[in-house]
Amino acid sequence: MSQSGLPVFDFAQVLPLGMCFPARMTVLPLGGGQLALVSPIPIDDALGAQLARLGEVRYLIAPNLLHHLYLPAACQRYPEARVLAPPGLLRKRPELRIDLTLDQPLPAELSAAVEVIALAGAPAISEYAFYHRPARTLVLTDLVFHVLSPEGWLAHLMLWLGGCHRRLAASRFWRMKLRDRTAFAASVQSLLERPFDSLVMAHGEPIHEQARPRLASALSWALPPRAALAAPS
Repeated sequence: MSQSGLPVFDFAQVLPLGMCFPARMTVLPLGGGQLALVSPIPIDDALGAQLARLGEVRYLIAPNLLHHLYLPAACQRYPEARVLAPPGLLRKRPELRIDLTLDQPLPAELSAAVEVIALAGAPAISEYAFYHRPARTLVLTDLVFHVLSPEGWLAHLMLWLGGCHRRLAASRFWRMKLRDRTAFAASVQSLLERPFDSLVMAHGEPIHEQARPRLASALSWALPPRAALAAPS
């Protein structure tokens, strides 16, 4: 359980070339003991038992077009769970079962606790953020990294090349994929308007103090100067 009140589960992911890069699944508790899993990681029996103690898994969420590798196995483990994903994921993974795209209205039991914010302007990533109202926590995936203790020289190198080595920052990869800066700036401003106290991302240490101003600073490059100054503190 993280300090934010949202259960999180980390996975020591090994990428091509042997790069060690931590990944995280965030659990969104809903009413009535129901759960939504954002960016599922491999779920074995031990992790499944931990999740069962938290509640019933009703939703599996792919938060962008990059975090879907372990979704098929999660679907097999939770066949009754509904799968939510960006609208473009079905073209990328036509074998996946997707019940609802994230640009559609959410089921009432999900929308009662969670607000979905589209991060426009980077269609190749098509990321969605999730604001969990009861926990006052913003959940991001690849928009920012905050890996403070990289494992292995390759992780250090790639984070340094990406401009996010041991700090909260958007990677140069994200900036390269940006196609509409105006739309993206509006999305960032929308994120900063949410009254979150904690920030959880898929890669790196969660932030539980000064989360909004720190995110505003990390994304100030995307905002007009006045908007960056006006970001809530």
